[in-house]
Amino acid sequence: MHFLMCKTNTSLARVEKYSAVDEALNLIYLYIQEVYSPKEVELICGELKSIARRDDFQCVEVASSKRTYTQVQDALSKINEKQSIRKSKGVYYTPNDVVRFILTNSIKASFGKLTASNVSDLNMDNIPYRSFCCRKTVFDPTCGAGEYLLAALEIKIDLLKKNAKITNRLIQEVVSTIYGNDVNVESIIIAELRLLLFIIESCGVDYCIGLGNVMNRRFTSFDFIADEVSFEDKYHIVIGNPPYVEDFKSGLELSDKYGNIYANILLNAARKLEKNGSIGFIIPLSYVSTPRMKKLREELGDLVPEQYILSYADRPDCLFDSVHQKLCILIGKDRKVEKTVFTGNYQYWYKQERSTLFTDIQMVRNRYENADFIPKLGTQRDIDIYKKITDTRKMQSVYAISRAGTESVFLNRREAFWMKAYREKVDAPEYKVFSFHTSLEADFCYCLINSTLFWWYWISVSDCWHVSKDLNGFMMPLQVDMTGATELANNLRERLEKTKVYVGTKQTQYEYKHRECLSEIWAIDDFVNAAYGLTEAESKYIKNFAIRYRTSGGIDADENN
Repeated sequence: MHFLMCKTNTSLARVEKYSAVDEALNLIYLYIQEVYSPKEVELICGELKSIARRDDFQCVEVASSKRTYTQVQDALSKINEKQSIRKSKGVYYTPNDVVRFILTNSIKASFGKLTASNVSDLNMDNIPYRSFCCRKTVFDPTCGAGEYLLAALEIKIDLLKKNAKITNRLIQEVVSTIYGNDVNVESIIIAELRLLLFIIESCGVDYCIGLGNVMNRRFTSFDFIADEVSFEDKYHIVIGNPPYVEDFKSGLELSDKYGNIYANILLNAARKLEKNGSIGFIIPLSYVSTPRMKKLREELGDLVPEQYILSYADRPDCLFDSVHQKLCILIGKDRKVEKTVFTGNYQYWYKQERSTLFTDIQMVRNRYENADFIPKLGTQRDIDIYKKITDTRKMQSVYAISRAGTESVFLNRREAFWMKAYREKVDAPEYKVFSFHTSLEADFCYCLINSTLFWWYWISVSDCWHVSKDLNGFMMPLQVDMTGATELANNLRERLEKTKVYVGTKQTQYEYKHRECLSEIWAIDDFVNAAYGLTEAESKYIKNFAIRYRTSGGIDADENN
């Protein structure tokens, strides 16, 4: 069964004879003819034709679909975003829990009700329902199949039902606050179809009459990056998941370049805000962790000076399905205040922990932004420890102590859950060499780099993959007793030799298992943490940081006393 297009309205654009829109119409028709009466189906089809920009269509070879409403919506969300196409264009489907989290906090921010202590609270009962449902506009500039806009409409309608009697006029007022744009015309049509289907499902067929025309006036199709973007139209809430594509791969002629086109979308989105409006986006981790995004951070900070930033790992699990992408969730608000940034720790989790990922979030006011990064700090304890290891008055950079000498430490420039430094020579370009005059200095550096404190700092300031000059900020005490470093270093080296595994690849003969050396690394931690003046509680916190994930679930924090 499929729809045969008889005549197409080209006011938006012409689509292929059998396209993603046809597939979407198929799905919807098969569903509604199972659930609704012939008269209701006829009314719905009138709205479908309006949204699809078609004067007529016909259906042949109708077969039973037996799909539920939820299954139809899920299928519609993925019709025009096949996995291979999404990845090649830097577009990723956003799971519903992420969408709801971003949207709810963006709504709270637009009403001035978002704080660092309530980001986990997704209750909307304290939001003025009439103002939000009927007046607050929501815009997604790269909406795709409309996942964020559908969630916005769902929240508005659910809140309206709790507080008012539903009428056709109210429904039209609510739908009139939803705006979408995408460079792909078919995605726009599918997004509108999904909103229509939701209204039919939640309110009834009678309430969908005329909604096609309402939505058609509020959905557009232009390039939000390269095309001339008008900033006359403003919105209260701008949300979404922009494409992540390097400038040189985009094929776009950009007047302003930041390295990745998601930056251009963020800035254009912020410029579309009404006074005191808010943005909510999921973006790559590079926003907080790379020097090249300094320009973006500065310009966006001028537009939305109040920012809440949460950072998420891509292993052992990732926010996106079947895609390893390190990510940030950014909520920003347009306020006449100095730049105020709140951050959380870099979050790890297992798949089975996903349901609680957004339920107990800790954030802290972060005043440590510099030219290269915004450190990923989530508690006051993080702040206190960060101060101690970056105090330039009493310390010098780890890089500064490395000088010409015969005693060396070799650091792998690509890390994940452990810093991997060796005293034995490694002839490979991915290793950074630190050289010293004495073996004691080298042993101390070896212990320092392999310590959990050093790893914690690297996780806090880096892109969590490359080891680079961002470690310049890690300071070493000018006066430090290195006695004991050699014994600790030898113990770790011996344990690494005992636990190494032969792999015999082109890159390496052996794989060293730092996670099998916890006792030795914890002994190093006690030594290093004391050198930096960490309290007992701070030292325990560092040793336990993400330990469950660093050991692949082999140990919990309370086992390290």
